[in-house]
Amino acid sequence: MPAGSHGMLCVLEHQTLAIVSAMHGSHHAGTTYVHLSFGRVIDRLAARAARTLLCIPIDFGPPPESRDYALTVRNIELVPQPFYTTTMAALPHLVPVCRGYARVCRRADRIFVRGMIPYVACLYALAARHGRRPCHWIVGNPLALLRTHRRAGLVKDAASYLYAWQDRIFTRIGRRLTGGALVCNGEELGSVYRSPRTHVTVSSTVTEDEFFERADTCQGPVVRVLFTGIIRPEKGLQYLIEALPRLTSRVPVELAVVGATDQFHGYAAELREFAERLGVADRVRWLGYRTYGPQMFAELRAADVLVLPTLSEGTPRVLVEARANSLPIIATRVGGIPTSVTDGHDGLLVPPKDPAALAAAIDRIITDGDLRRALIRNGLATARRLTVDRFVDTVVRVLEES
Repeated sequence: MPAGSHGMLCVLEHQTLAIVSAMHGSHHAGTTYVHLSFGRVIDRLAARAARTLLCIPIDFGPPPESRDYALTVRNIELVPQPFYTTTMAALPHLVPVCRGYARVCRRADRIFVRGMIPYVACLYALAARHGRRPCHWIVGNPLALLRTHRRAGLVKDAASYLYAWQDRIFTRIGRRLTGGALVCNGEELGSVYRSPRTHVTVSSTVTEDEFFERADTCQGPVVRVLFTGIIRPEKGLQYLIEALPRLTSRVPVELAVVGATDQFHGYAAELREFAERLGVADRVRWLGYRTYGPQMFAELRAADVLVLPTLSEGTPRVLVEARANSLPIIATRVGGIPTSVTDGHDGLLVPPKDPAALAAAIDRIITDGDLRRALIRNGLATARRLTVDRFVDTVVRVLEES
């Protein structure tokens, strides 16, 4: 039997694989577009299978900027769900969503599920009926996320909380019913979804040809601290801004903020006002959204330190991407981050909601050259073990156990 990627023997090459997700895509001029972070996983999994059924919400039209990755593997057949952008928005589409699940459960030999999906109980019931054992990739912890702050008012937050609870309950029941497997981003989720077939991993987007090596940073007249992520409350950006006036380093420090603000316009405005009140507005550069690739790489390679002050995460891809670009990193000790980052070895970890700790960690990296260079060197080594191909190898091993 021919070998798959990295020399793995792949039984999928004679089988049909179904990929199910609530991450929406677009289909235009004969091509399907999705977010790059998911698209690279889809293409690599599809390349291992004889046929691939892709069951996701689809908008038939030109793709938006954030969904511009064109799937390249030609064995992918769309099993489109009605278009929706959140699982809550999918609730009115019970019949067509479950009809799509029925089609893939009937036709596929193996099923891979990404993240929270609507009517997850229906998927698992259909999988059990057809003797399928799904491999379910648990990406994040929405319950922990909802606990970090009030998002949309008491009623909507309560509804979201209940929805996330039922998803967790039915996913665990469904795994037991089908004998399926769970691939969890980080030890925290692995503990929540503990089972005989739970696998803990760190997901990634980066490929081996995207690494950028340098021995050191913080050598210019200004130290550039980088934050990248969607600008929303749970990312904890306010605490990083609050850390700026606490810095004691003699070298000037500026904060570059990369990320879309369209989901939380009001919050972005509040952050700008907050920076004004603290007297650091002139040290914060708001750069907007950058697509993954040359745009994002340019920001990573122009920076000296990456800081992720998040309040809740799985295993953030940006921490792998930053280390692959020779950046020392600082992150909060939440969620699955300690699975991805070893404190003092390939990054620094601090408590969440702690501007003083963030400032101390930034000062430490700026002033301690030996530590900084060790973090860069060890971070590169860690990132080489956490490429998207390594992640897909893990998924394939789990699928072939099913």
